[in-house]
Amino acid sequence: PSSAVTGWVGVQLSSFYGALSSSGSFYYHAELVASGVTPGMGPERGGTRVALLGSGFRDAYTLRCGFGSASAPVLARYVDESQLECSSPVHAPGSVDVLLSMNGQQYATGGGARYTYQRAAAVSHVAPSAALSEGGTPLTVHGSGFSSASESLGVLTCRIGGAVRRAVWASASAIVCNATRAAAGEARVEVSNNAREYTSSGVLVRLVSLRVLDVQPWSGPV
Repeated sequence: PSSAVTGWVGVQLSSFYGALSSSGSFYYHAELVASGVTPGMGPERGGTRVALLGSGFRDAYTLRCGFGSASAPVLARYVDESQLECSSPVHAPGSVDVLLSMNGQQYATGGGARYTYQRAAAVSHVAPSAALSEGGTPLTVHGSGFSSASESLGVLTCRIGGAVRRAVWASASAIVCNATRAAAGEARVEVSNNAREYTSSGVLVRLVSLRVLDVQPWSGPV
């Protein structure tokens, strides 16, 4: 039955004649409410570790999250009273409600928290194909699925080798990143729309170091 208060209550099972045969307990909890999610977006292939922020969360092995519906829920991990973590499942691109359940049966909309599935990004090539290892070379990264919304949130990023830089959105198929100082050699260039999951396209840029060894002629008229 419904209850106006939260907490544990006793549950008793009695026979027709009133003899007690078994007993247990049941916990009434307040509606789960999430004030936000981070990151607020991720690729359609799923797998993004999403933190749900709120208050009054309790640990339970039946904690579940639903993305868009409760038909395919995923496990939720209790972090503390103000945070849960869920791994986003596969879903078509678009914005969905994040649903929460403490018992795996009744789901609440989580206080209006929403998550946006984006088209998966991919990198096809980089121009120029070589950059100074001293850094500063603007690289135009070509591909698909690059999000202007991600740029406005500051989470559209490039990873050149092991260095991460914010990217400037040009179109859904092109962004610009500045190379950073790194050792000469080849470096992979990957892109993320949420500063977490990166492409795995394997496109390389060649980092070269330039040195002036001599100047000829060494002098001339003014």
